[in-house]
Amino acid sequence: MALWRIVVKNSGNAACKDKRQRLEKGMFIETSTVSPIPPIGVSRERPMLAQLFLNKYGIEVNVQNMNSGYFNCEKIG
Repeated sequence: MALWRIVVKNSGNAACKDKRQRLEKGMFIETSTVSPIPPIGVSRERPMLAQLFLNKYGIEVNVQNMNSGYFNCEKIG
């Protein structure tokens, strides 16, 4: 089991579904996976990551933009 922190790299709305919403640098979510592969690089994990941002911040992240261009993925456990 691996614990991951997904952190927003830069402030802006490029990764948001609704361009009136805005992600701020440093916003993060945490999740666990059974795989040692970072979840940001696994397409089947992205909807879950987007849902975690929606649950925590009320921001709808575009699943196609859940990538290392907009987010850092750090293993924390």
